[in-house]
Amino acid sequence: MTLNLTPEQEQRIQALIQTGAYNTVEDVVEAALIAFEQTTSPDFEGAEAELEKLLLDGLDSPELSDEEFWRSVDQLTDASAQPAPRAGIVRDSGDAG
Repeated sequence: MTLNLTPEQEQRIQALIQTGAYNTVEDVVEAALIAFEQTTSPDFEGAEAELEKLLLDGLDSPELSDEEFWRSVDQLTDASAQPAPRAGIVRDSGDAG
């Protein structure tokens, strides 16, 4: 198969190779194909829309001071660190016997 690239595309590929990130043009093309397949895979359905929504939410959100930001991080991590309630377990607080 023959691919015709624009001079800019060729420069971009060569720049990636020169950084050492990839060894050959084939490696660059393979990485690009993998990235494309992952974003268009049925397993990722809705991911692009979700990402766009999150980005828009972030742009619409108020800018936080450093202190507000870290307080919100603490609150989120504290909440996620709480153990989940166990369903169906009843503790008997009465005396046995």
